Amino acid sequence: MPGTPVTRRVDYDQIATTYDRRYQQNDYSGVEAALIAFVGERFDQRVLEVGCGTGHWLRLFGDRGSRVTGLDASAQMLAHAKTQAPRRAALVQGLAERLPWTRESFDRVFCINAFHHFQDKVAFLTEAMRVLRPGGLVMTVGLDPHAGVDRWYIYEYFENALEIDRRRYPASSQIREWMQAAGFDDCVTREIQHMSVRLTAREALEQGRLEKSATSQLSVLPDGEYDRGIDRVRAAIESAEVRGESLSLGADLRLYATFGAVPSRVNATGVV
Repeated sequence: MPGTPVTRRVDYDQIATTYDRRYQQNDYSGVEAALIAFVGERFDQRVLEVGCGTGHWLRLFGDRGSRVTGLDASAQMLAHAKTQAPRRAALVQGLAERLPWTRESFDRVFCINAFHHFQDKVAFLTEAMRVLRPGGLVMTVGLDPHAGVDRWYIYEYFENALEIDRRRYPASSQIREWMQAAGFDDCVTREIQHMSVRLTAREALEQGRLEKSATSQLSVLPDGEYDRGIDRVRAAIESAEVRGESLSLGADLRLYATFGAVPSRVNATGVV
């Protein structure tokens, strides 16, 4: 249910200093292209990122003239955002379910790899509808573990990681239903990034890809479950090396963007 609290949460204050490592290790060019297209070329756009984290995505608009705002619940993530978000960007601490702005304050609202963290996803979409102007757009970006097409070494070696993700991430079809219920039109989902990675297990360990803070899939695990997963990886490495082989880890993941549009106002003559 959308109003059911997420029982396993990530403390982003604790991992703020290492969060941006993912942008150095992984290709997010598809997400970047989708975000630039979503915001568009107009220089007077009012743009809000909900769950802005360290401000990585806000920095794309530093030279584009858009008036950008970022909201996040974590004070430490926002502290890092101040070092890389556009100088004119407004950074606000707050909750996605209670956006601290008046009606029709923005032209675009987006969240990237954040929607699954929101405690009440329907409340956020209702708030997004409220703060968007007529004709405005909302976009969420994230995994869809319900699609059944992704493969990931984290799901393979860490007990319950896939099942936890299926509880945390709503299916794309569910997001569209919630958007429609909130009043959005033209709700659609598109695959915007296909991330394929293959590396040795020892490389993954050396690069910190299996540290508990490396991704929320590991951060939400209780210490015991996380430790057992690391033990499985190390045991598999030793077993492979006994055979004179190197253990290979693979990831084949897809990121989906789901969009919704606020209906434009129509006057009595049918002219917007």
